[in-house]
Formats: sequence, structure tokens, C-alpha cells
Amino acid sequence: MAETKKLHVALFPWLAFGHIIPFLELGKRIARKGHQISFISTPRNIKRLPKISPDVLPSITLVKLPLPHVEHLPENAESTMDVPHHLVPYLKMESDSIPTGGSG
Repeated sequence: MAETKKLHVALFPWLAFGHIIPFLELGKRIARKGHQISFISTPRNIKRLPKISPDVLPSITLVKLPLPHVEHLPENAESTMDVPHHLVPYLKMESDSIPTGGSG
């Protein structure tokens, strides 16, 4: 029988817990299939995640990616729950300014 190839999946959800939690659940399901997950979010959002069960914890790496500060956002604004609705576009600007390391 051919060996099943294991994947390493990176998940980087939008900075709203309505996206973060479903992405985490997806990551846990993928991890239970034997794949490795890198779950990427801001340090404060990572701290606010629900506990990950021990059966999948070894397959999930939580990657803390600090955001560069953007004018008009309060200090420590790392998700939509941290800002009033009218400041959410600045949060998008903040997340769009994350260096990707690409050459393009």
C-alpha cells in the first residue's frame, strides 16, 4: 500500500473571532487526520483561543505574528472585538501591512 502523504497546512484567518474560531476548528479536524497545522494569528488573539485538546495539540503549532501599528488604532488592537466598527478598516490596513517575506 502506498503511504499517505502528510500535509503541513498554514491557517491565517481574518482578525475576527467569527473567523478565528471556525479556522481553529478546521485546523483541529485536519490535525486529527494526521496532518501538521500552523495556526497564525496575533499574540493577543492566540492568548484568547480556547484550550486545544491534548489529542491534537502536538499537531498544532500556534504562531504569534505581531502586527505593525497603524495610526488611528488603539494600542493592542488585534481583532475586530478590540475596535469600534468604524475603525475596522484600519485593522484591515494593519493586517495588510504584515511583511510576507515574498520577493514579489
